[in-house]
Amino acid sequence: MIIFAASTIAVFFAAVSIVTGASLVLIVLTQERKSTSGQGMAAFHRHLDALSDESREHLRSQLRDAKQRQTRD
Repeated sequence: MIIFAASTIAVFFAAVSIVTGASLVLIVLTQERKSTSGQGMAAFHRHLDALSDESREHLRSQLRDAKQRQTRD
């Protein structure tokens, strides 16, 4: 009787583990399809295009400084 109860509990936990694992895989695959680096860059460029020239000048100067630091290294 004890062995039967232990095996029933083990089967239950195994089934829960399989369902949880399958759900996790489904969530990961769904999230990967939604966001790609190309879409992220396109959204970033759209955001920059929406800014005025004055507000973008600060970003341009930061990018110039970063390029200069990279070329020095």
